Amino acid sequence: MRRVESTLPPGERVVYEGHLSMWAMGPWLTLGIVMMIWGVLVGCLGDAAFSAVFLFGGGLLMFGGVVALLLTTQLALTRRRLIATFGIFRPRRVMFDLGEVRRVHVRQGPMGGVFDYGTLVIGRGSAPALRIAGIEKPFTFRERLVRLKDAVLVQVKMAA
Repeated sequence: MRRVESTLPPGERVVYEGHLSMWAMGPWLTLGIVMMIWGVLVGCLGDAAFSAVFLFGGGLLMFGGVVALLLTTQLALTRRRLIATFGIFRPRRVMFDLGEVRRVHVRQGPMGGVFDYGTLVIGRGSAPALRIAGIEKPFTFRERLVRLKDAVLVQVKMAA
């Protein structure tokens, strides 16, 4: 969470964090590992050196990409903002006030229902929706977001 905390104004702190689910990334991690093992086996048992390097390298890239995605995707709620960061080489940061949030949807497939992960779709006004796939416990995140949003709206009404 250091990347998110480094962008916060003084006095503001993270109230709740959302993380990518290992279950959502599991098939890609498994495929990367299987490709690396297959590449080693092809290299050891046959004369197809190019195929072995191709398989091992492809598996390594897939595995590394998924691990990088797991480590760099961060989703955080503060008392006033929703902050999401993505990417390694070109980090992208999306930050908007909770008062701007108009809709929060959770999409879950059958496996997401079993392993409790899903896609969060957060919309604000006429701007394009923010989609974050593979978030673990998406309904808990949505509940916290709505609760904080309601608290912000109550504070705005009391101040007016």
